[in-house]
Amino acid sequence: MESVSEPKKRPAPSGRWFNPQLLQLKVSLFLIFGATCALQPYLTIHMQSIGLTVEEVASVYLTLLFTSCLSPPLTGFLIDRFGRYKPVLLSAIVLNALSHHAIHFIPPRNETVLQHNYSVALSVDRTFLVVEHQQQDGTKAVRCPGEWPLNGACSTGTSTSYTLTLTQNGTTLEAVSVCGSYSVSECGRRTLETGPVLLHETESLGTEYDGTFWVYLIVRFVATLMLGSTLTVTDPIALDMIEQHGGDFGREKLYSSVGMAISTPFTGLLIDLYSRGSDRTVYTPAFYTYDVLLLCSLVSVWAMPIGRKPPAEHIMGHMGRLLRLPHVLAFLVFLFLLGNFWGFIESYLFVIMKSMGSPNYLLGLTYTVGTVASIPMMYLLSAITRRVGHVNLLVLAFFAHAVRILGYSWISNPYWCFPIELNEAISCYFMWVVATTYCAVLAPNGLVATLIGVAGMVHFCLGKGIGAFVGGFLIARVGLRMAFRYVGYFAIACGVLYKLVHLVWLRRFDQQQQPPKEKVAEELVKRRPSILPRADQFGSALSFGSHHARTHKTHPESRDVAAAGSEPEQQPLQNG
Repeated sequence: MESVSEPKKRPAPSGRWFNPQLLQLKVSLFLIFGATCALQPYLTIHMQSIGLTVEEVASVYLTLLFTSCLSPPLTGFLIDRFGRYKPVLLSAIVLNALSHHAIHFIPPRNETVLQHNYSVALSVDRTFLVVEHQQQDGTKAVRCPGEWPLNGACSTGTSTSYTLTLTQNGTTLEAVSVCGSYSVSECGRRTLETGPVLLHETESLGTEYDGTFWVYLIVRFVATLMLGSTLTVTDPIALDMIEQHGGDFGREKLYSSVGMAISTPFTGLLIDLYSRGSDRTVYTPAFYTYDVLLLCSLVSVWAMPIGRKPPAEHIMGHMGRLLRLPHVLAFLVFLFLLGNFWGFIESYLFVIMKSMGSPNYLLGLTYTVGTVASIPMMYLLSAITRRVGHVNLLVLAFFAHAVRILGYSWISNPYWCFPIELNEAISCYFMWVVATTYCAVLAPNGLVATLIGVAGMVHFCLGKGIGAFVGGFLIARVGLRMAFRYVGYFAIACGVLYKLVHLVWLRRFDQQQQPPKEKVAEELVKRRPSILPRADQFGSALSFGSHHARTHKTHPESRDVAAAGSEPEQQPLQNG
């Protein structure tokens, strides 16, 4: 990598849809992210399959919050400090595969199961549900049912919400009285109109936080640490190779989305096939698919021409100055909140779909819908962000999360997931490409990997971990659907708040960060324009504004510098 003092002309971003010089990068991204989504989405329901309760699942995610937060910034720091990409990535992939496969060998918890029988009927005026509850041993019990089981065998696109009241020998139980609102599908309601319906539910009486829990937590601790290291290294490698050979970051990241779109439903289909004839779901295919894809990625990464980069000096000092910028801190705070919502929906999406009777292949197709929808958006990244601005796109991501989360709280037919999951293209894939490229603009030369690591820590670790943890306990307290509803409303409030904060306070920082004319060309070189999409729309600590256009007249040599990372019709940087 050339020094700043003697810049060489770098390849311009290729206008072709396929850059053969980046073929191995495309294959590696496809395999690594394909492997990740072949297993990770199923780990929450796998935890439940070995006997972990919802609160234990939340505790696991809380612990992973602290462990995984160590990985991205530390990995980015090591890369920036010593300039070695390939050994770090190869080591992380091997340890990632070994530690995750060890999860498969954790034995299920031996537990005692108590069966509850419910007699459910509509009230005389058909405005609420009346439930008679009796335990298997014949003793009466005061216990509200858990997830409503009637919709599992009978679901349509419409549903009605009823208040559920417990009774004992025809007398309302004052101790619990009303159990809350339960959503009943249209065909389920018609079944209840014909007379009382007998339903059954099992309750685990096993001991929480036993040996099974602690073994799982330790193994998952190491596995998540290695996964974080693997994913953290991929972004700076992609940026480095794009800098060398030209290209567009959004287009290269597209291949990781394709890998996710294919692997998740494929794994779900294998799980369904492998579980036929069994009384439980078998997740073995997910673990072996994960291993095979990661082993293939080892070959592609080994053959990838990843160059060395000069070590960066005074990393923590530069980062300290960068993180003192108010608009950078605001970006990280709201990126953290976006991570909360992403962690919640990713951790409990399959849980709520399973409660609606969804097959495993349909669970996987939820990833396919979002990634396929993201394909045209990745190719239109420059034009979209130039017109909308990165702040507005992040606000839009909040609203997209809200639509996804609220949508699942309202439907009773799992096949309605297809229109809902279209929003994932905005809330996840497109949002992170914008956020990553914004880090490349903000970071001083040589610190791109470090800032990406911090952003990854804030979003994927802190945000996701807290979102999954709080969501688990919220589900345990108010129920699955109501928890989704509360989180969805909070996402709307956060989106509105971010826009208001930017309009009232942060916008003035965008206007103040204008460099002198003579510094524009120098800053363009420092900030590696070739790693940015062709439209410099993301904004940074230094927003060039109108100075950028005037510099072309006063500094003819700056045209060559700008040409390395943009097309002639490129617009000035826009913020918000």
